[in-house]
Amino acid sequence: MFKIEGVCDWCKKPNLLTKHEYVDGMCHHSCKACFDFAALDVRQFNQAELQQRERQAQLMH
Repeated sequence: MFKIEGVCDWCKKPNLLTKHEYVDGMCHHSCKACFDFAALDVRQFNQAELQQRERQAQLMH
């Protein structure tokens, strides 16, 4: 799962990383120590983004 070498987008430390994908097409990478927080952060962003898209779609109709 942690196969990418680089710098964690959350703690900014070099480590093995895993990818987190956002619904808007962006992605960030987290290390094992930051994984739980990163997953929560990305999940909350994605939920808010989908809700915003639904509201915009309703306003268009």
